[in-house]
Amino acid sequence: MRPLEGVRRILLVKLRAIGDAVLTLPSVEALHRGFPGARITVVCPPASVAIYAPDPRIAEVLAYDKARLRGVAGQAAWWSGLQGRRFDLAVCLHASFRTALMGWGSGAERRSIRNHSGPDWFSTLKASEPKEPKSIIQRDFDALRACGLAPADERPRLFLPAAARAAAARRLKAWTLAGRPVLLFPGAGKPEKRWPLERFLGLARRLRRAGRAPVLLGGPGEPSLAQAAAAAGAGWDQVADLKELGALTALAGWAIGNDSGPRHIAAASGARTLTLFGPETLREWHPYQRRDGHWAVQPESGDLGSLGVDEVMAQASAWLKGKGRG
Repeated sequence: MRPLEGVRRILLVKLRAIGDAVLTLPSVEALHRGFPGARITVVCPPASVAIYAPDPRIAEVLAYDKARLRGVAGQAAWWSGLQGRRFDLAVCLHASFRTALMGWGSGAERRSIRNHSGPDWFSTLKASEPKEPKSIIQRDFDALRACGLAPADERPRLFLPAAARAAAARRLKAWTLAGRPVLLFPGAGKPEKRWPLERFLGLARRLRRAGRAPVLLGGPGEPSLAQAAAAAGAGWDQVADLKELGALTALAGWAIGNDSGPRHIAAASGARTLTLFGPETLREWHPYQRRDGHWAVQPESGDLGSLGVDEVMAQASAWLKGKGRG
């Protein structure tokens, strides 16, 4: 099957969280390569804008903030602005009905809309793959295959601008660490996806005794960990800029965290990752290779509360001795 012809303006819609946004980057790359010269516009929630901008593969990022589009005037302005861009193709990844409505309302005549938990509402391009359990990236690729593309590379690559790299280098230098850094991300979007904080602190102590320099990092909007980090003899910092966070993980090279946005950012920035999984399925949400330094630890019960510090430290010790940086 050949790629669609005459595609010059593409709308890509992903109305989900930061980690999901990172996992769309292989699809961004496939669209960029499959339709060379096409202008790609991404619509995403405000929190995910920084994943896509700046990025030379993407011409424009539009933040869809449902809370700010109340009233007839706000909605009318949004839809008018979307249709005024005259898209040739709308691609809605991992769609919900709201996402599908966005694709239809864009005015694009050709629409690839893939909803793995329901009908492919408003799609004019039919995907041939069955709706079965697979990685999120492969689910997204189903929508691209309907456009005549044959995406193969599943590795997310986050574009890190020079300013973010420079800011990360300054931050890392200011830490004045006594050993090789290991970044710890104790946050997550849902309680059931968070390993208990006191166990992260216990892990930090063990890493410090092993000659590493653990640093607990908080993301945008997360509570301060300064007091907890001090009690564990670990470093602490909070990074609001997601691109700087990615550049920081790239420089450090090692990141341990819950199944969360920051661990996806770390993987997409070139760091090796050790992820602590709760109830989510690895097949869907861990589309990374162990040979590339991306390990996962998941208790059989799916309850992170049953995962002890000794078990995680044993995995971390083996992971840190793997090939690559370290």
